Amino acid sequence: MSGRVFQVDDSHFLTPYVYETERLSEAGISLEEGFCKTPEEVIARAADADVLWLSWKPQIDGAILEALPKVRLVIRWGIGFEQIDLNAATELGIAVANAPTYGTEDVAEHALALLLALERRIVQFDDDMRSGGWSTPEAGSIHRLRGRTLGLLGVGRIGAALAERARGIGLNVIGYDAYRTDDDFAELGVEKVTVDQLAERSNYVSVHVPHTQETNAMVNADFFKKMKDDAYLINTSRGKVIHEPDLVAALKAGTIAGAGLDVYETEPLPGDSPLRALPNVIITPHYAGYSTEAWADLREEMCRTTIDFLETGWATTIVNPAVRKRLRSAVPGS
Repeated sequence: MSGRVFQVDDSHFLTPYVYETERLSEAGISLEEGFCKTPEEVIARAADADVLWLSWKPQIDGAILEALPKVRLVIRWGIGFEQIDLNAATELGIAVANAPTYGTEDVAEHALALLLALERRIVQFDDDMRSGGWSTPEAGSIHRLRGRTLGLLGVGRIGAALAERARGIGLNVIGYDAYRTDDDFAELGVEKVTVDQLAERSNYVSVHVPHTQETNAMVNADFFKKMKDDAYLINTSRGKVIHEPDLVAALKAGTIAGAGLDVYETEPLPGDSPLRALPNVIITPHYAGYSTEAWADLREEMCRTTIDFLETGWATTIVNPAVRKRLRSAVPGS
């Protein structure tokens, strides 16, 4: 077997690709590191690639894919793959894959950390202590977690991992997921509810749905109005699932108590974003999925998907299964 992988963009988080180079080389596959910032650069440099690896950008649209006739697979470093035009890829016979297990444990841990920090006012008290203060919490402003309710908007791998942790510290867990069966919910120990019921009953809402046309801005002013005024919102999924102006308004008005955010509508978060100035918000820089262990798992999953595909013509991580009957054939000599 042989093949060529082209890493599209530069990511200082991932370099150097020592593990990947060695792992692929054992299977007869070469890896070229790209530092492309424009579609034109991708087309010029990836002309002989069988597989594209993409960290973040540029967007891999139909025009790029059509201009690269040898490419048969595009893989995104991570769970989300909105940077790749899935419909265009399918039409052109190109498989698209992700790394679905990446950061499952880590994102669940980060979401729980945000929940704990919000309820226990950790950041607020730390800031006050460092400025010479000695705060006394207002009566009724902090609650014991045991017996309170966590609502999971999305109960996939990460939501399920958070549910396990939440039950372990005494939280009741309810959830909404359009794709989970009743048996799935029962097995996970999560009560199945509607979106409205989740908003109304939860003391903490944690978002774990991907960003799609269906989920775009699904957490908005109407959702916030249904939430308890002492409830917290946590988002470690995708920023565009939440309508950010509505969130800012709800936080300023006291419609909800606060928010813990790792993702935003625009990333990096603009310096003048009102979220940076709100005292009832904890913000982190899209780092929930990062850990030494997560990076090692991610590197292996990228290599395994690539090798499986080039060896067998398929991989279990492909997210457009409809392409299977129309896959591009390998170009001789690739």
